[in-house]
Formats: sequence, structure tokens, C-alpha cells
Amino acid sequence: MSYPWKNLRPKDSLILTKSDILSDLNVSTVLSLYQPLMGVQAASLYLLIKEYLDTSEVRELTLSDVITQLDIGLREYYESRIKLEAYGLLKVYKHKENEETYLLNIEAPLHPKQFFQDTMLRMLLTEKVGERLVSELKKKYIKTAHSTDRYQEITKSFHEVVHFNMENYTETFNSIDIPSQTTKRSLVDDVLKDSDFDWDFFMSGLNKHFIRSRSLTPDIKKLIETFHSIYAINELDMQKFVMESADITSGEVSEKNLTRIIHNHFLGKSKQLKSSSQGSLDDGRRAQELQAKGFKREEIEVVLHAEKTQPYAYLKSIKQQKGGYVTSNETWLLKELVEQAPLSTAVINILMNYILVVKNAPMLEKNLASKIANDWAQNKVSSPEEAMLKVKELYDSVRDKSSQKQSRPKTSYKSGYKSSASSRKETLPSWAKEAQQTDEKLSTEEEEAFREKLRRIRKQKSGDQ
Repeated sequence: MSYPWKNLRPKDSLILTKSDILSDLNVSTVLSLYQPLMGVQAASLYLLIKEYLDTSEVRELTLSDVITQLDIGLREYYESRIKLEAYGLLKVYKHKENEETYLLNIEAPLHPKQFFQDTMLRMLLTEKVGERLVSELKKKYIKTAHSTDRYQEITKSFHEVVHFNMENYTETFNSIDIPSQTTKRSLVDDVLKDSDFDWDFFMSGLNKHFIRSRSLTPDIKKLIETFHSIYAINELDMQKFVMESADITSGEVSEKNLTRIIHNHFLGKSKQLKSSSQGSLDDGRRAQELQAKGFKREEIEVVLHAEKTQPYAYLKSIKQQKGGYVTSNETWLLKELVEQAPLSTAVINILMNYILVVKNAPMLEKNLASKIANDWAQNKVSSPEEAMLKVKELYDSVRDKSSQKQSRPKTSYKSGYKSSASSRKETLPSWAKEAQQTDEKLSTEEEEAFREKLRRIRKQKSGDQ
């Protein structure tokens, strides 16, 4: 495996220069628009170089100075540097004779308007932060001009105001040496020049359908090339996306529809994968934390499920598994608990599990739910595991009052929960089953004792007569 940063040494000499005067807008643009794409370390390296050059045109220092101030290693420095190079914010030169000397020339970022006009940058930013944040950033940096429909422009031109003889200044102009400034190329132009998209094959597949070739304007083609580069969409799949985005009557391809369709397809999938991956990592850490607190595997599953499910979905799932439905009274009760009770949604889920699953009640009963919610709030129950312990305390209390002679059942929260929230089967905990059986047995004995007492009373009455 090749490690490009292995040739870097802390003692390497860095000569920092700049091509432009960097303004506050440049800094804001780097932080808001470029940083989500490059990462924090790359943005920090850019701002550090800018700070070095705020008071001088050229600054010479060692590489160790930079990595020490950024608190990073050689690898992190190299990865940050090449990201700045990739996005056109830094040009790097190596001395032809002294290989330990590098020239780093910092570049100004694109103006926000140019950034959003660059298809590649706009797409990458959308993939990274989502359409909502991109829309907010556009509103922040690109202001809508006030309508002038009801006005007539009377602005004076330069020649109407300024009058001078160019011949008097010809010698002066010719003596001024101004270096030529090349136009800053957009990222999409740099990327697309090496594109391997097969347009002949793509067009031959479209000709069999209703898409008109003239509707594939240069802007549409650039958009297709951009999506091909970002998402590696092949020609066959791109044909499907283009046909889906076209108007069925006119055959015209809509840039807006094509962007929306591809974004929905890839960004939705990306978010799902990221969410699933992150969720698995979070669940693993949480499970270890709960295990360290002494909770068993079944109990951990209950906590994790309660934490990642919204209360209404949790309630609806339980009611459907029991063959019932969520009533309007239950909906209002749940709304009241969520809005007024100082309990987390995960704790409220455990409360519902206790009433509907453990106690096997057909409905959420308001008085009982409110009583438990108030008790937990006053006892500062803030986590689902604390709520679970409270539930077991409730059963312990009932059992102690019912029978002092019987041994305490094993309090393991075995619920039989599956890992998937959508296919989860809510079942009665084993300790709750034992307690319920105890309650039923005691109730039968009390009923028989009550009947015997009635018989004695009746016998005494018949003897009196």
C-alpha cells in the first residue's frame, strides 16, 4: 500500500503566498459552503495559512509549525492539503532542486453565486447537507433584486459622466506591468473534461423512445455528466432517469425534474444507509452501557426499542398486535402526556408498555397513566431503564402485599422483542406473568373465603329463625 505522506518531514520548509486579498466574505464562504465538503481540518488549514499571510505577502516556516498549531499528524495534514487542492483553494509547488521545500499558494474561493452556479459543487453540497440547508444557504448569500417593473432606468453611463483624452494616458498605461489573471475554472469543468460517459450509446438508447435529442441542451448534458461523475450512474440507468424526468406530451427533458428524481433516488438511499449504520453503532455503544449497569439482554432490547420509536407509533404497534385500534381518547391522552408530563418519549413508551402489555389492559386508562406519570416525574425518572426499574418495583409491591409467604419471582424483563421495530412483537415479561398468576390465585382464594363467610352468615340466620 502506498502512503503519499511518507515523504513529508516535520522539518520540511513551507513558503506560503497568496494570489488575492482574502475578505470576510471569502472566509464565510469557506466555512459555510466548502467546509461541509472538505471537512473541519481542511478548513482549519486554509484559515491558518490565511492568518499567516494577513500581515505579509510571503511567510516561510516549517511543516512542524503548521501541524503543531493544528494539533494534527502528517497524514491528516496531507489529506487536508490535497482536499484544498481539489477544491481549487490551494496550489502546491515542489522545489526542483531542494525537495524539502514547498511553495503553497492560497487561492480565494468562488463567489457564492459562482459556487451555486457550479453544478458539481452544488450537487456535492446537496448530497452532504440536504436540500433544505442548501436552500437556506442560497438565501443567505444570494439576494433577490428588488423588482424594477414599475420604474424606468435613468442610470448614467461611464462616458456620459467621465470625459478624458486617452492619448494623454497611453504611455502611462503601457508602462504599468499587470500580470495576466486567468479565469478561475469551475470544478465541474475540471471533472468533466476526463469523463468517460458514452454519449453515443446513451443517445442510441434514447432514440427508441419519445425523448427529443434537441431537448438535451448543453446544460442538460452537463447535468447528466455531473450526476454520472458523482454517483457513477451508467448509461442505461441514466436513460431511465432522463425518460422519467421528461414531459410525456412534448418529450422535453426538465432539468429540475431530473435533479429531483436523481436526488430522491440517491440521497434517500444514502441517508437510509447512513442512518442504519449510525444507528447500529449507537445501539452497540448503548447496549454496552446498559450491560455495564447490570441489565440483561432482553431488558436492553426493550430500552433500545423504546428509545428509537416515537410514542404514537409505539402505541399503534402494540394495539395492532393485540388486534385493537388506537381510540381518540388514547390519542388525546398520549398528546397530553407528551406535551405536559416532564418525561422523555422513551419513558412514556415504557409506561404504555406497562399498562398495555404487562398489565394486558385493553386501553390506556387515563387515571392510571396520569398517576404513574406523576409518580415518575416526582421521582425524577429520566431514562427508560429507570422507568423499567419502576415497573418492576410496582410488581414487587403488589406481590409483597398479596402474599408475604411466597418467594419473590425472578425479575428478568424477558419480552421476546425482535430487533426490528417494524416487525416487533410485544409480549408479556416472564416476571409479570408470574406476578399475574399469583394475583389470580389469591383472588380465587379470597373469593372462596368470601363464599364460606356468606354460608356461615346464612346458617346463623336460619338458626335464629
